[in-house]
Amino acid sequence: MEEQEILREMEAQNRWWVEKNIELDKSLIERGVYKQVLDEVNKKEVTGLIGLRRVGKTTILKQIISYLLRNGVDPKKILFFSFDGFKKEEKILKQVIEIYSRYILEAELAKTEKIYVFFDEIQKVGEWGEEMKSIYDKNYKIKFFVTGSSSMNILRGSGESLVGRINIHKVFPFKFREFLNFRGVQVDQKNIYEIKYPTDSENIITSFNKYLKLGGFPELYLLTDQDIKTKIKTFLDLTFYRDIVNLFEIKRPDVLDGLFLSLLRESGNLVNYNNLSNSLNTKFETIKTYIEYLSYSFLISQSKFFSNSRKTVEKNTKIYVSDHSFSNISEIEEGLKIETVIYNHCKCLVDQGEFDGIFYWRNRKNEVDIVLTSRKEVLPIEVKYREDPKKIPGLLKFMNEFTVKKSIVVTKDLFEKKQIDGKEVNFIPAWLFLLAV
Repeated sequence: MEEQEILREMEAQNRWWVEKNIELDKSLIERGVYKQVLDEVNKKEVTGLIGLRRVGKTTILKQIISYLLRNGVDPKKILFFSFDGFKKEEKILKQVIEIYSRYILEAELAKTEKIYVFFDEIQKVGEWGEEMKSIYDKNYKIKFFVTGSSSMNILRGSGESLVGRINIHKVFPFKFREFLNFRGVQVDQKNIYEIKYPTDSENIITSFNKYLKLGGFPELYLLTDQDIKTKIKTFLDLTFYRDIVNLFEIKRPDVLDGLFLSLLRESGNLVNYNNLSNSLNTKFETIKTYIEYLSYSFLISQSKFFSNSRKTVEKNTKIYVSDHSFSNISEIEEGLKIETVIYNHCKCLVDQGEFDGIFYWRNRKNEVDIVLTSRKEVLPIEVKYREDPKKIPGLLKFMNEFTVKKSIVVTKDLFEKKQIDGKEVNFIPAWLFLLAV
């Protein structure tokens, strides 16, 4: 890329160099991960944000920039540069830094005061980890922030190059609590074992029904139904063709598209690779490879089989789409949709360190939808979004087999705690469960 072209792009993306009093929309909420990133502003290590497109990674960077500007940092000591829309290029990161140093700072990096560099969608840059390491190890006064929409390219890109030099945070779509926060509704549920029924339950249930429709992408919240569908299709096209196809050199984008729609309709079910390869007229190995690419790009998650045995035979995984808003383009059966919502919220608990892993369990007759594990406990969760959720043979079988004392059944309306054969079973409505995770 030509030097002057990079400079023009740089100036367009950093309006605070010439304009005063640039402020973000004050309605933007501060997510938990924002506070974690803010705590690292004065730490030397690179701060990384990874996650699906449109979940708010760039917004968090802009919130940090706004914080720096409000606290008196020289605007020209802040560089934001997005590589989104770039074709994958080799060794452009150093070039961007050199142009910034020469034309904006007008000083050598070794002689400048502390600067803050924000690189958005860094996965588009070839060998970015090696290039950043070479700058990092020179001990310039530079604080790097990076974001990416591909876990493989970010984790592999940082790889051995930035071991011990980078802190990575995952950014997920809005959880229900964040959706309520967006709508100005405050809740105070913090423990899934001590849930209290709120006095304003009708308002929260109304919001829950809207959340089931809209999902976790905040830019959808003020759109019409038709605009929502168009926005999601555009988002998926960008993810497929700008990220996955470009980064992984996909030969059959039609298969990738069809595969995602198939997984969307079956979100929460076990993967049948043979059925998928037959229906999409492609090879078994292609299906497995493309599922991995969809996972790397945060479009889906894979839940593996739970067992205490190290010798467990490898079983098929369950697949969940990363956000239930995708059901606006291809309907998901209600029970599977609720399970997808519950799973994605529980996955956040793992990322926050409250649990170590998330799985499913089944035998010939029974199944448990979600199993959360930590050193202290195993917590089985069954989703029974129906009028009569009390038939739970699979859950009780699991509790007996693995000597588990407590479990949760996510229901439509039922809210009660029961003792069954000496086991504690907590029946909790879906909307209420989501307030506590």
